[in-house]
Amino acid sequence: MKRFVILAAAIMFSSLLFAQQDTLPAPTSYNVNGVTFRMVKVEKGDFWMGAQHLDTADFNYDRLSQSDEMPVHNVVIKEDYYIGQTEVTQKLWKAVMGSNPSKKRCSKRPVENVSYYDIQEFLKILDSLTGMNFRLPTEAEWEYAARGGKNSRNYIFSGSKEAERVAWFTENARKTKKVGKRSPNELGIYDMSGNVWEWCDSPYRFYDAKRNANLGRDGQMYCIRGGAWQLPKTACRVTWRGKRMPDSGNSFGGFRLCLDSKYVKEETPELEMIKAADETQEAVEPKMSKKEKRETKRAARKAAKEAEEAQENTDEGKE
Repeated sequence: MKRFVILAAAIMFSSLLFAQQDTLPAPTSYNVNGVTFRMVKVEKGDFWMGAQHLDTADFNYDRLSQSDEMPVHNVVIKEDYYIGQTEVTQKLWKAVMGSNPSKKRCSKRPVENVSYYDIQEFLKILDSLTGMNFRLPTEAEWEYAARGGKNSRNYIFSGSKEAERVAWFTENARKTKKVGKRSPNELGIYDMSGNVWEWCDSPYRFYDAKRNANLGRDGQMYCIRGGAWQLPKTACRVTWRGKRMPDSGNSFGGFRLCLDSKYVKEETPELEMIKAADETQEAVEPKMSKKEKRETKRAARKAAKEAEEAQENTDEGKE
């Protein structure tokens, strides 16, 4: 009986996860020198940033919170933006820069061993290849997206109350892992907890402005977020804050892209093709039920993903 209950709960969780993914808008895709990457839309809104361990009845209580995660404060995200569905991969970095600085090499793993300054050079070249204006997320944008934006369920980790579902950290990994292999968060974003910590485009500062007068060398550092495979589970919390000098990187630090919504066209050629295919399908099978339509779209997405993975495996074999 106990096994049956556990199995039923697992099936229910999977059903809810698939249902949630089906209702999310499709990520916007970009291609650079044959490498595709996806950006997820994050709608503007407000949230309580940070965590505290003083009052169980107050906002964002977390007994594991650190002093620089306090005080909890309300932040308003005034404009929509897009953020990378995964961390920037080694394959994308190489397609843009022509080389791979990573110490643990695999095209599907996050690029690592890159400094804040290295990333600025990458962004300049990426913009020249795409005609866009990519950047790093601010620390507030990073946390808002990690929490799931307007879809947030207030999890401690990005997408779950259990780190093992969504993150790679010291207890379950000995190296970086391929991106997107853990469950996504409420917005369909992967690996915002664990795998590699991520650079933010925000100088490190305390939330309490009075404490910033004595920052010293820390004032020259930039924020890093998300935890990593070489850090403990507690660092994978969405409120964990790290800091690093902008000229240094290591084998468990990377980044993900961010893009202001004003640079994104609502109707891309890819979306127009999908829309046209949907209209054709409706004309041919006008009596198809909603359930059948969902299953058809899910099968199409699965087939597309398998084809893409097969192509990536072929490309990886050539490296």
